[in-house]
Amino acid sequence: MNTKKLLGLLCWLLAFAIPFRPSILNTDGVGNTLGLISFVAMLALVFIGYWLVDSSGSKATEGHGH
Repeated sequence: MNTKKLLGLLCWLLAFAIPFRPSILNTDGVGNTLGLISFVAMLALVFIGYWLVDSSGSKATEGHGH
């Protein structure tokens, strides 16, 4: 396996290991900074993981007629 793909999968695993309760379910009050930080970290790790996994694959070659 490629190193980028392993790092991407690790980012996904870490993103979904972040507890969702403070970020999504606990919406009482305006000062829910822990929830905001958890949610932003989860989104960042999901997209970074996708970018790493996607960039680890083989690239499409040109000249296929499209």
